[in-house]
Order: sequence, then structure tokens, then C-alpha cells
Amino acid sequence: MAAIATTALSSCSNDDELITKGGEGTIYLSTRVNSDIKVRSRATVEELSNSAMIWISNSKGVVRRFDSSNTVPAEGVRLLADNYVAEAWTGDSVPASFEHRYFKGSQDFTIANNDRKSVEIVCKLANSVVTVSYDDQIDAVLHDYSVNVGHSQGSLDFVGRTDARGYFMMNSRDKNLTWTLNGTLANGDSYTRTGVIEACKPATQYNIVIKCSETSGEIGGAYFTIEVDESAVEVEDEITIIAPPEVRGLNTDGTLYSLPKTVQVASGSKAPVAMWITTSTTLESLIVGCPYFNSLLGLEPGVEDFDFMYKDMDPALKQRIAAAGIVFDYDYDNILDQTTVRLTFDDKFISVLAEGDYVITAEAVDGNGKKGTGTLTIRVGQGGTTPDPGPDPGPSDDVVSTGYPVSGNIWATKATITGTVNKAEEAVSPKLMYRKRGTTSWTEAATTQSGTALSATITGLESDTEYEYCAADGDFFATVMSFTTEARSQMPNSGFENWSKPGKILFLHGDGESMFWDSGNTGASTLNKNVTTNVSDIKHSGSYSAQLASQFVGFLSIGKFAAGNAFVGEYLGTDGMDGILGWGRPWSTRPAQLKGWVKYTPATVEYEATDYNQLKKGDMDKGIIYIALLDDSKMDSYNGKSYPQIVKTKEKQFFDKNGSNVIAYGEMIFDSATSGDGMIEFTINLNYTRTDVKPSYILCTASASIGGDYFVGGKSTMWLDDLELVYE
Repeated sequence: MAAIATTALSSCSNDDELITKGGEGTIYLSTRVNSDIKVRSRATVEELSNSAMIWISNSKGVVRRFDSSNTVPAEGVRLLADNYVAEAWTGDSVPASFEHRYFKGSQDFTIANNDRKSVEIVCKLANSVVTVSYDDQIDAVLHDYSVNVGHSQGSLDFVGRTDARGYFMMNSRDKNLTWTLNGTLANGDSYTRTGVIEACKPATQYNIVIKCSETSGEIGGAYFTIEVDESAVEVEDEITIIAPPEVRGLNTDGTLYSLPKTVQVASGSKAPVAMWITTSTTLESLIVGCPYFNSLLGLEPGVEDFDFMYKDMDPALKQRIAAAGIVFDYDYDNILDQTTVRLTFDDKFISVLAEGDYVITAEAVDGNGKKGTGTLTIRVGQGGTTPDPGPDPGPSDDVVSTGYPVSGNIWATKATITGTVNKAEEAVSPKLMYRKRGTTSWTEAATTQSGTALSATITGLESDTEYEYCAADGDFFATVMSFTTEARSQMPNSGFENWSKPGKILFLHGDGESMFWDSGNTGASTLNKNVTTNVSDIKHSGSYSAQLASQFVGFLSIGKFAAGNAFVGEYLGTDGMDGILGWGRPWSTRPAQLKGWVKYTPATVEYEATDYNQLKKGDMDKGIIYIALLDDSKMDSYNGKSYPQIVKTKEKQFFDKNGSNVIAYGEMIFDSATSGDGMIEFTINLNYTRTDVKPSYILCTASASIGGDYFVGGKSTMWLDDLELVYE
């Protein structure tokens, strides 16, 4: 399915005719996880929330995708009028574990023109749960006892008397759980008893009850009766995963923009500046601050902010806020449990501002305790309104001033910040300072000064974290700016543990999961072949690796050579014996490296092509793994699905690593077999040609035959496991 990641308030299609005929509506998504254990800590809730994936699909495929790098917008999701299904997954899908659980759920819904509705996805436990218990008489006849429970993909040992719960993921090949009771009898003999729990179901608990039999007899099974009690999993706690508050800027035309940002206005302008706050539930507090507020509103010394939601706010302060031109428009939808606030600084506020910068912060906290923040700087000058003023803060009467954050300079664990020395004759020790938002101590950055420009690259930062920074000189601190580091996003199923085979095609995703990786299996399966398979004999960790086996696919001489391959994207169609592939998935973070584990065994090239001269028959085959980050400037489509790269082997339409839409690229070519019998670790560095933009898509491809696009190669095999994106 073509996963098209979109931002809030954007439509899911560019088809104007559909919009005209069917209209649009808005849904408000929330996810509720039915847990079988009491949540022991806030961390547990956050882990489930951060790992949640939500997909919205219609008959044409996935139209919205939300995860840790693209969260559900609090103000709702706009969709064309149609029938949809919303699916959600969270937790860890592992074969057997005492700790890791996996939840999934789906909800059908219909959107009509101008609809506004809430859609809740209830995620139920997808595991089968096993417990073991003994009666009181067991210790008289058996000691050192334990029960092993599992299937072909994994097992767990329940040692002694324990309250542990075992969680098992079942699949089409492992529908049963086998249990084995081991212990030592009173006479010292070993005792073993085995049984099977058949057709295990998700969200079902199986309690293996071991009782001491009243029947006396020879040592053996007659001593014990073993029963399996089956019951539905009791829901003891519910975890609601909803979007945190969002604080953004609001243009006069109603469009939204992300914060932090600086809006420049001319002196004496009467054009309003506004912020837009949305929450997925009630709004408990909205603290708005600015150094200018202290004198403007007559606040107590040292106080620069106030809480709009504070019920006991002084009525006189409320009057001063309104008189100053700060307008608070609040709306709470009791039916949808949604809050929206428009915070406007109108002409009365803007027109009296002297030239300079006015940094306004807003911190919203909702009824669930979740927080959202935003910083909007109003720069008053002669230049009128200009978007994205860049790193130069412009003229200032201060000895130093702080530069504005540039998105291209903000990475996952590092950031470049800037400043300016405005009065060199007065400056003593100009420098740049930074700190994690919410902390009080500043850290001096290793600052470089070139003329009047200050610059520092900060390293060792935490990913997905907000930081503050400013220029300073002696005891003077300039305006504080902020930025948020990128998240350390990872490609789904990059350990190749989850597979499914609804028919004769083997897919690189689990049953009910959405596709991120695909292979050429769809084309090869027309002749009952799967060139890319899951194997357990050669792997780095977990249960499987992906085996990419190049081979001739056909009957007698009718067919074609097919390279074993895996790629991020989707096999879209077959043109004769040629494939049509959609490469790339939505992506927004910038890793520095791709690491993973690989084993490669090349074979002699048996199939060659006149239009491919890198390898000829008799040469030794080569393998390749490469990764790229792309912008969205060169989109292509096939059968209504859009990708940054459509590969058509018949038309020789392939990926160009030097294309104008490529932001970063890295590759590794294997021209010989890897060492040893097992897998080796590899590292591919991503080389960035542009750092001024963030990517829109990620592309990753592995092939056991480098000439596979031209159907060139031999019977080479590549095993791939545990891919990881490394950030800096």
C-alpha cells in the first residue's frame, strides 16, 4: 500500500473532482489500549504511546500514516468523503516473552461532507497468554519443577511457583502451544510430561493447572492430573493514547505554520498576529509569557507570564489584558471532547510596539497532563512582513543578539546555533549558551567568532528534545531562542521478524500489519517462486533473517532471471515479464548511517544483457545495499499511487543516485563473499549533498545481484538482518 504521510489540514487527494462531488470531513482520532495488567508507571504509558502506529485506508490504499515521527494532529484529520478503516498497532511483537506485549485494533468509519466525528480505535491484546499454577499437594511428590511452554518460534520457562504471565504471538504455522512439565520425583527420578494447547486464540488466557492425583500408583503420569483452563483476558487497565496539545502560528488567511518562527511587521502596523492552540481533550492551563508583559500589564516584579485558564485571575488583570489587545477566543466541543483556542495580538497590541523583538511563549497543558509549547517572535521594523528571516537577527542596540534557528542545522544529536556581536567596542567575552528546556543552568558552547558573526555546533544532544539558546556577553543574555532536535526514527520491521503469506506470495510484514518493505515475490509468484524468504538457520538475532536468493524463475527455458531483493516501497504491477515498482516511504528525519548484519555468497554470472556491460557471463556476481533520502520535488504515479521513484524495468526507468531530488545517499557493494560462516556487521555512511532541507521520503534497497534491474546475475544469495539507522 502506498503510505502517503501528510500534515494536518491537508487533503488526502489532489483530485478536485472528487472533492467537488463528495466533499470533506474531519475526524478526531484516539487510541485506547486494553491492557491485561495494571500500568505500573507513567513510563509504560509513554512507551506504548511512542510506539503506536496508526494507518487510515480506503479502497485505494493507505491515505494517512501516523507514528512517532508524524503524530496525529490534535485539531483532527481532514479526509475526503468516503468509507475508511483506521488501524492501530502498539507494543512489541515477539514470539514469546514475559514482558513484551502486542496490541492491535481497527475501526471502520464513513466520512460525509462537513462531518466532524470522533473515531476511537480500541487496541486489544494480540497475544495468547499462559499462566502456570500448582495445587498445595504437589510439593510432596515433585520438586525442582518447571514448565516449558512454546512453539517453533520461541518458548518460555515457568520455574517453580510463579505468578508470571507468558505472552505468545501465534501465526498461521504455529497455532498450537506445546507444554512440558519437568521435575524430580521423591525417589530422585526425573519426571517429564508433555501436552498441547490447540488452536490458541489472541486475548485468551490459558492457565495450566497441575494437580496431585488422589489415585495412587506407580511413579509416572498417574501421580498428576494436568488441566488447561481457558478464559478471556480480563482487562484490568486502559491506556488512552491521544495527541498532545499543539501550539502553532495562524496566518490571516487561516493557514497554520509551525513554531518557533519570527514574524516581521512594520512599525505602526495594525495587522494582527495570532497563535492557534488545539488539544484532544480539555485545556487545563495556557501560560502565555513575554518580557514585555511585565510593564504592559502591570505584573509583579519579575513576573512575565499569566495563565488564561486560571480561574482565580484578578478581574483587573483580565481587563488590562483585553485593553492591551490580547484576545482569547476559547471553544470546547463537549461532544467531541476537543478544545481550540485562537490567541490574537490585535492592532491595539501591534501598533504601539517599538522597534525590536518581542518573544512570546505559550505552554498548553491538557486534561491528561500532556504539554505542548510554542514560541512566536514578533519583530517590529520597517521591512513589513517577511517569512523565515533566517539566522541573522538584524540590527540591535544590545551588545550581542541571538540568531534564529535554521531547520537544516538541527539534527538528532547536534545543532548549529548563531549570534551576532553588534557592539564590538563594548563586547568583553561574546559567547553562545544553551540548555535543555525546563532546566535552569546554562552551558557555554564552543563558540567561534568570525568578524561579528558567532557560531557554535553543539553535540551530544538528546534526540526529540527541545533546547533553548542565546548569545551572551558577561552577565548580559540576549533573546532566548529554541529548537527541537530530530527523533531517532527507525524503519519498521527492519529485523525482518514479521512475515505473512495470505496466498502464494510471501510478504515482508506480519498478518494485519501495513507494508513498509516489499520484494519481487509478487512477480516471481506467477511461476510459484518466492525469491525473498524468511530463514532461521542464518540470522543475527530474533527468529528470522531475510534471505535474498537470485535465481531463474520459470519453466524449462520460459521465464526470466530474478534477483533476490528487498526494498522500501511496493511491487505495483507486472508488464509482461517485467516489474513496476514504487520505491520510497514517507520520512522526515536524517540519519548519519545505516548499520546491519549481512552474509553474502556470490555465484558465477549465468545471465547477461546487451545493455548492461558491468558484468558478463562467467564473471563473479556482485551484491549491493543502498539507502537514500529524497525530497518530494519529483513524484511519479502508477494506477493512482504516488512514489518519489517508479521503477519500470521494461522501460529502463531506474533510480538515479545523482538525481536532483536526492538529499543524501550511501551504498555498499559486495564483490566477494563475506568472511566466516555467519553474518558480519556492515556500516553505510550517508553522504548529504544538501543540509538545508529535511527529507520527505526514505529509500532503501538490497539485492543479491547488482545487475538485477537488467536481469543480469547468477545464483547468488544475500542474508540481511537487524538494520538500524544511526543518528548524530
